[in-house]
Amino acid sequence: MAISEAVASTLPPLSFREYTLLALGLVLLPILYYACVAIYNIYFHPLSKYPGPLIASATPWWLALCYAKGTTHTTLLELHNKYGPVVRTSPDELSYINPPQWREIYGHKPSGRPELPKDKKYHFAIEGEPIIINADQHYHGYVRKLLAHGFSDKSLREQEPVIQHYISLLFQRLHEVSQGGEVAVDIQSWYNFFTFDLIGYLTFGESFDCLANSRLHQWIEIFFSFSRNMAYYQAIARFPRIIQTPLKLCTIPASIKSDVQTLQELDIEKTNYRLEHESPVPDFMDKLIEAHKTGKMSRGQLVGNASLLIKAGSETTATLLSGLTYLLLKNPRVHEKLKSEVRGAFHSPDEITITRVNQCKYLLGCIEEALRIYPPSPQPHQRVVPPGGAIVNGEHLPEGVAVSIPIFAASRSPQNWLEPDSFIPERWTGEDPQFNDDKRDASQPFSFGPRNCIGRNLAYVELKIIIARLVWEFDIENVTEGEWMDQKVYMVWEKSPLWIKLHPAQRSKRQ
Repeated sequence: MAISEAVASTLPPLSFREYTLLALGLVLLPILYYACVAIYNIYFHPLSKYPGPLIASATPWWLALCYAKGTTHTTLLELHNKYGPVVRTSPDELSYINPPQWREIYGHKPSGRPELPKDKKYHFAIEGEPIIINADQHYHGYVRKLLAHGFSDKSLREQEPVIQHYISLLFQRLHEVSQGGEVAVDIQSWYNFFTFDLIGYLTFGESFDCLANSRLHQWIEIFFSFSRNMAYYQAIARFPRIIQTPLKLCTIPASIKSDVQTLQELDIEKTNYRLEHESPVPDFMDKLIEAHKTGKMSRGQLVGNASLLIKAGSETTATLLSGLTYLLLKNPRVHEKLKSEVRGAFHSPDEITITRVNQCKYLLGCIEEALRIYPPSPQPHQRVVPPGGAIVNGEHLPEGVAVSIPIFAASRSPQNWLEPDSFIPERWTGEDPQFNDDKRDASQPFSFGPRNCIGRNLAYVELKIIIARLVWEFDIENVTEGEWMDQKVYMVWEKSPLWIKLHPAQRSKRQ
């Protein structure tokens, strides 16, 4: 205290004018600093040659705002439509939509070359020990190898009785609540009930009882509320570190801390149950539990990986089921053609099995087209150029540049597709030659390479059997007002209720 007083006593007093100049300097210096940074980013940055909006080249704040508003998917599509297959979306970020970049950015690398790691902004909010979503290349490969057993074709065959049980329960409940088509049903909620029940059983050995109770479990309600905040975290990660904490305090609700704690407690409770009970079928936890018991995976990592399986293996499948149902309702020609195929192939729902449903080629085309139109994970998954740089699209990029392919934009761009906004399954079945020039490998709804979705086989099984049973058992009618697919994206689609009527199927004599 004495020293500070002594120093202060030696300083000459400041006049009002000098105080004013000092205050102006404190205000103007940050403005001048960011103006200089913006000028550098626009004209002198290594990425300055790439096309894109001027404001996006100047500051990362513009893209951060898109994430916070939930409009990234449509904004990036508009940018690629305007600027072409490569767009600068932020001072140090590039977005691509041409198919070869899937392999260059996300694919396996030659021996000795590192993969392009995930951008830390992508998992900015994930804390604690690494799990499969944010692990380095070595640990990710180890965990994925453990999980591969539970998602293999062999395991799916052994899991089919469980899968069919929950599918039958779904349709039993739909018949009950629809009352012969008299009562409208929010089908997207029922799809969520089903997927969470099934993935809960295959992960923890017990379901969440959503189908039985006709409502979401608390765990799932918290997950959905947390998804929007994850998008805010991604936006905040693009701001300077010095203001990230104040932004979190302003934008992230105080309740999120207690929600996260509740979620963690439920994760631990469910994982402990699975540790105490053997699963009657091969499930996703078998090998993870073995690794935990042999000291190769901590309890925290076991819980974290199990929780991630629930999130990744449920919401995305329910989203696509809802999207495909809506697309069938909006496209009567496709709907009638699919009904004819399915009702001609099966005489009872018991015949709709993993093996036999594969004969329905038009159904497979409908699923692929729905994945293109309405990909369950539409956001870009950024990767970062490692030390030494990388070649992408024939050009060398320096270390630290974030690169990605926005799944929605690549799947809906007229640069890749004829009639990109039209739902035309024939582009996948080869029935219409006018679509032969479509770049079908541009659509990668489950991502690509060593970090692609490990649960895609299970997702396809659920999609094929449920949609086949839906059109076999019901004549469906849309009673939802407005354009249901006009949705925002906060990590996942922010879906509104999808109201439909389920009339028991009226079959022709040939069916």
